[in-house]
Amino acid sequence: MTIPYVGKCFPTAADFLAYLDTIQFKAWTPRFVTMHHTGGPSLATWRSYGNRKVPITDAQWMKNLAGYYGNEKRWSAGPHFFFTPANFCVLSLPDRRGVHAVSFNATSWGVECVGDFDSEAFTPDLAQRYAEGLACLHVALGNRPDPYVFNTSGLHFHRDDPKTTKTCPGRKVDKAAMVALIKAQMERLTGTGAHDDDDPPPPVVPAKRKGRVNVAAGDFLAVRDEPSAKSPETRRLAPGEIIDIIGEATNGATRWLKIASPDGGDFVAARYVVEA
Repeated sequence: MTIPYVGKCFPTAADFLAYLDTIQFKAWTPRFVTMHHTGGPSLATWRSYGNRKVPITDAQWMKNLAGYYGNEKRWSAGPHFFFTPANFCVLSLPDRRGVHAVSFNATSWGVECVGDFDSEAFTPDLAQRYAEGLACLHVALGNRPDPYVFNTSGLHFHRDDPKTTKTCPGRKVDKAAMVALIKAQMERLTGTGAHDDDDPPPPVVPAKRKGRVNVAAGDFLAVRDEPSAKSPETRRLAPGEIIDIIGEATNGATRWLKIASPDGGDFVAARYVVEA
């Protein structure tokens, strides 16, 4: 019996972000992202998949993994995502807790990056590729990869779990370097690093409808002066709060909603709003 799984693979960050934008969290919301490496398959083994008599695509591999975790491991789920040099793949349902690190299953998304980075080189190209996928996840959650607070916030490595002796995601992966790469990719994806104060803001398309803030209990939704994750925060909205949507704008790969306010309107990330 396979675990409940998604099985989708996205070759580009734009496609991956578009998928992540469809997720509606309900009873469970991850607080942070935990990075792993697969160890097995190694990069060399993964590359051999395409050269087999019957090639194994990433999508087929996800199907195989769903059976492995369900039938052999007897788990209720697996890691949420698998990143390969070719695709950002979704295995377990992102709106439910997965199984990937004992201490972090209940609090984070788990991401397996193909490779054995105790023995294989964590090349600059691979680091950038995996940082791009991790940046998508942080953008989708509205989180930053730092500061690190154990089991609360910031990028976690599997080896941060005190209940493991693993080196995962590999001795050759440095957290400070990954955090810097992720932050740079986040700026690129959201458009916040591509312009300065002299550049015009993205155009706003008028709209007129209502929405409801969809964040976890005890959390909040930041309202910003402009459609940018780097724009100053003007106020905060509580879970379930009803808002008037008066426009839409797209900055990089992120869709923003302009909402009514006394000074004419400010912006929230669309992924945290259920529109009426």
